[in-house]
Amino acid sequence: MRKYLTAAAAALPALLLLTACSSGSTHADGTDRTDGTPSASPTVLSTLAGHAPLTAQQLAKALVTDADLPGWVIEQSSSSDGVQTTAPEEFNPDDLSAQGDSGGQAVLTADRPDCQPLADIASTKPAIHRMASVGAEFAPKPATDSSTAPGSSGQGASVVPATVNQMLVASHAPGDAQKVIAAVRSALTSCTGFTATGGDGTRTPFSIARGPAVAVGDASVSYVMTDTSDKKTGAALVTVVRTGDTVTSYLSTRSAGGAGAVPLAVVRAQDRKLRAALATGR
Repeated sequence: MRKYLTAAAAALPALLLLTACSSGSTHADGTDRTDGTPSASPTVLSTLAGHAPLTAQQLAKALVTDADLPGWVIEQSSSSDGVQTTAPEEFNPDDLSAQGDSGGQAVLTADRPDCQPLADIASTKPAIHRMASVGAEFAPKPATDSSTAPGSSGQGASVVPATVNQMLVASHAPGDAQKVIAAVRSALTSCTGFTATGGDGTRTPFSIARGPAVAVGDASVSYVMTDTSDKKTGAALVTVVRTGDTVTSYLSTRSAGGAGAVPLAVVRAQDRKLRAALATGR
């Protein structure tokens, strides 16, 4: 399975590799999701939000696995860009000023300030600090015989999935996860494209388009980010989901080129596991 995901990773556009190295506001009518459906009840929100951020260890435990999702291959990234949060009983929001990201290698800076929240989703140094994070790569499971697997191309051990995904699950200080969603939604009202500068000085032009509504989590938003210098294979669907004080970002692409679809089965399962972790504090 590792070879399978290695083959899948080779098909990822450069945009997706940023998160691989690391491992919106409520509507006036009281809804929070992009499709207008009611957000979680105040009782649920008070249970999931406002507590100490989940630690890297807790996030790793809450990460979806193959056992949770038969039909998928999921592999946790070898490292993360987040930092360890303080223990729950010791957490103080003022501690944020004393903490900094330990990665910081895959920084993505937009030439337009209004577009920066979109670049931040794929950056290891976002403006809104991540307290801790874990990442994973995942793809539809290949067939066990020589026939072509559903959702994939090729045969046998050399099969490459038609869709390839990466995810980054991050915990935030109380209130910051809402700010991430709000910032992305605000950016999508004016940002149609920008040039990003990576940590090594490489400049990449991106176009931005709104993505489909995703009714998962307490809030969600999606957009398509396309490397205009590589229109054939440089597009990815970016889906951002808030569950309490955590934000999970998914980047999906097609091996043959173009943005992938929202991996709903994985997104829903990850939301459930994070909700349980936040409710129990472990």
